[in-house]
Amino acid sequence: MKKLVLSLLFLSALALPAFAASGGDPLTLNKPVDAGKPGEPPKKKGGADDMSGGRFAGDPIYIHLAPMVLPVITDSGVEQLVTLVIDVQVKNFDAADDMHTNMPRVMDSLMRALYGGLGQGTLRNGKLIDPNKVKAKATAAVGEVIGVDNITDILIQSVSQRML
Repeated sequence: MKKLVLSLLFLSALALPAFAASGGDPLTLNKPVDAGKPGEPPKKKGGADDMSGGRFAGDPIYIHLAPMVLPVITDSGVEQLVTLVIDVQVKNFDAADDMHTNMPRVMDSLMRALYGGLGQGTLRNGKLIDPNKVKAKATAAVGEVIGVDNITDILIQSVSQRML
């Protein structure tokens, strides 16, 4: 009996710090706590995770776009699926803010430009995607929405093709 009581005391002593860190709420006991540095508020989940850079003067600012999955449709039907991951390097935080504000329009413009070019073959060399042509087309598409002068570069992070 003594061993059982000691075991329970030991286990409760182990659980007490986690219980206190959860604010005393047993429902959040198993959720991780991201306290950050002492004296700082906990980090917020979500937010501008799609942006990086710009911490110091002269640093580039990148907007990370969601992966795009585009079908390549020819006269004989769907030929392949192409997945593109693109980052847009913008001039300044005002351009980044403008891009975030107009993100649905940016994605629409990109999808229309790239979808049509893949299907017509203007963005391909045979069956393979030509990254330089995709980059030029993406620059023009994003430039329609936020202005070409606000774009420093389009960075293609990955291209994946799956033949069907």
